[in-house]
Amino acid sequence: MENFENDENKKERQLDNLVNIAEKHTRTERHLEQYSNIGDPDNKEHARQKQDIREGEMNNLKNNIINENETPEEQLENLKDNYVSSNAYMLKNKDSMDEEMLNNLEKRQEHRKEQIENLEDNE
Repeated sequence: MENFENDENKKERQLDNLVNIAEKHTRTERHLEQYSNIGDPDNKEHARQKQDIREGEMNNLKNNIINENETPEEQLENLKDNYVSSNAYMLKNKDSMDEEMLNNLEKRQEHRKEQIENLEDNE
């Protein structure tokens, strides 16, 4: 029973996080549309980069929620794919990312690496 409650709490947190990210994405998208003719082009580019990260986070959350019953092998493969694509994104865009965004991405990468190591150790 306790495991079921933990799974339900986890799913609820994931859904809440998905909603929060989607709301931020929508607000930023509206802002970009409304003020596309004014403003600093660098700020617009930064906002678009944040949008790309948010879209990736939303896709990851959706996949985690949908693929809740995936096998450890599938989970490991997904983590590796996310790790590689995020590293490529970070290397390409680190010079134009703000420090907080870069730090958040680095922390997520550390967490993914730990998850990968744990899953590989359990094989």
